[in-house]
Amino acid sequence: MSAEATSLPEGTVTVLSTDLVGSTALNQRLGDVAATAIERELLALAHEQVAKQRGVLVKDTGDGLMVAFQSARRAVACAQELQRAIARRNRSEPDRTVQLRVGLHTGEVLSEDGGMHGETLIIAKRIESATPSGAIFASDTVHGVLGTARAELEDRGEFALKGIDARWHLWEVPWASAQSTGVLAGRERTPFVARAHERAQLSSALVRARDGAGSLLLISGEAGIGKTRLVEEAAVEARRLGLRVLTGHCVDQQGAPPYLPTIEHIEDAARQVSPAALRQAR
Repeated sequence: MSAEATSLPEGTVTVLSTDLVGSTALNQRLGDVAATAIERELLALAHEQVAKQRGVLVKDTGDGLMVAFQSARRAVACAQELQRAIARRNRSEPDRTVQLRVGLHTGEVLSEDGGMHGETLIIAKRIESATPSGAIFASDTVHGVLGTARAELEDRGEFALKGIDARWHLWEVPWASAQSTGVLAGRERTPFVARAHERAQLSSALVRARDGAGSLLLISGEAGIGKTRLVEEAAVEARRLGLRVLTGHCVDQQGAPPYLPTIEHIEDAARQVSPAALRQAR
């Protein structure tokens, strides 16, 4: 875990719950020593992604984790990258494949006596239990706070969660493709049409940036008008011009960290370039 992730958050958070599918069968099939080694391997993968997305570990059960995030977007990214890491591991070890299921829920929590409490943790665990092997399911509240990125989630309908009276509407988070320029793993996009004037303005600004003259542009409009897609098209054009694209987000909720977009720009840069290059740029 990172040094920043040392205290349990309180208030509105997104909780991620994971479970290694068939851990008992894994022990019977491979033996205690080999199965324990795999569990430790998966735990290391999980801790790496949790630290990268600045999550706070709430509970470690050996074959699963419960983690809290101040940002739903970071919780989603952590779940996706964890599933991708396991998929890569399975391709390299086809005789010892494993599957993980992940549940996500956003809600209120309390931090008391060194632990985190509240119904949000219970719901996250129940959602994870209802999730198919190798998938990520999220609640309506996660869907609601993701902004325009929510369009990537796939509606899976209502589910009966163990011990919960009302049925819950759940959404699947896609993770198989890492080629999206947005928050979530995307599918193949339809061709971008119209917005010729706006695209020309963005292209002109990108050319100026390539030649050493920076600028700041604000894209505004009603919800659903296509602001995110326009920015994504600009990012594609920027990469075509040989520019580096760094992404940061603002979180519209109480307790959001100050200067978050700038912090995420620096973190994104640190993932894209070598430490020496980053020091030189600084």
